[in-house]
Amino acid sequence: MHTNAKLIRIQPAFDDPRMVRALFARHAPYRTIGEYIPRKPDQPVFPYFRGNWAVGGKPLVDAAEEILHNYRFIDAARTLFGSSGIRPKLVLVNLNAPMPAGPTHVDVPTFRGVTREHYPIQWLVAMGRSRLFEKWRIVQAGAVAWFYHGPGGNFEYWPEGLEGPMHAEQPPFRNVAIMADNDVMYHRIGRVGGPDIKLPQMTGAAKLQAVGNDNWAIVEDGEIRATYPSSAVRLSLVWKADLEDEVNPQSLNLDRVMSIFIADLHQRNLEFSIPSDPMSDKTWIATLDSIYGVVPGLETAREQ
Repeated sequence: MHTNAKLIRIQPAFDDPRMVRALFARHAPYRTIGEYIPRKPDQPVFPYFRGNWAVGGKPLVDAAEEILHNYRFIDAARTLFGSSGIRPKLVLVNLNAPMPAGPTHVDVPTFRGVTREHYPIQWLVAMGRSRLFEKWRIVQAGAVAWFYHGPGGNFEYWPEGLEGPMHAEQPPFRNVAIMADNDVMYHRIGRVGGPDIKLPQMTGAAKLQAVGNDNWAIVEDGEIRATYPSSAVRLSLVWKADLEDEVNPQSLNLDRVMSIFIADLHQRNLEFSIPSDPMSDKTWIATLDSIYGVVPGLETAREQ
C-alpha cells in the first residue's frame, strides 16, 4: 500500500478478484449513465453504463456485503484521512464499451440531510459545484478499482488540481485500487479501445446485457445495437465511505437548500420560477444544471 498526501494506491485490492469480476455479469443488465443526467429522449449517448450494488450502507445485490466492508479499503481510508470512524456507504459499478475519453469530473458529493437515497443526482451535483453547501458536505473516502486488459481504458486524474499534472493508472489492471477524496479530485475515464472507435447507435434508454459465452450486448427497443467480447468492455468498481464527523451535526432539509439556491440565483440577477415540486420539476433541475454545470478549467483538463 503506497501513499502520498492526496491518495493511496492499494494492491492487492481484493482477496478474490475473480469473484468480484464475475459479479458484473451476474448482476446485469445495466442502464446508461445518460439516465442520470438531463437529456432529450432521442439524444445519442456513449456506451457508458452503471449499476448500484450498495446504497446507504445497505447491499442491494448478492455478494455486495463483502465488497462494502472490504477491510483493505477501510484500512486505507483510515490511513489516508486519519479517521478511525469509517462508515461504508456505497458500491457502484461502471461498464464502458469502446468510446472516447469521458468528461473530466468530480464524483457526486453528499451532504448532511441530502444524499442520493432521497435526492436526485442532479441536485447533489449542482450543490457540489455551487460551493454553497460546503459546511454541510460529508467528506467521503472513495476507492476505485478496475478490471480491464484491453487498449486504452486509463484512469486519469489530477491529484494536485486541474492546474497540476495529469496522472494515470493504465491497464492491464492487476487487482489494484486507488483511495482518494474523489468528490474533490478531478478524474476521468481515458479512451476505451483503439483509436478507430465505432460508436453504436443508442440513446439513454439502452441497456447493457450479459449474453453468454463471456459476451456483452447493447440492447435498445428490443434490438441489439452492438455486441462485444468481455475483453473489450472496461469494468470499474467505486466504493465510498463516510468519515465520522462531530464538528457540524446540523443537517440540511429541502426548504433550507431551496432558500440557499434561490438567494444565490437572485444575487446573480437571474430570472427563474420557483417550482411547486422542486424535487421532480424538470425545468428547475435543468436550471440548476445550466447555472452550476460549468466547472472552471474543465475544457483545459479535457485537452490534456
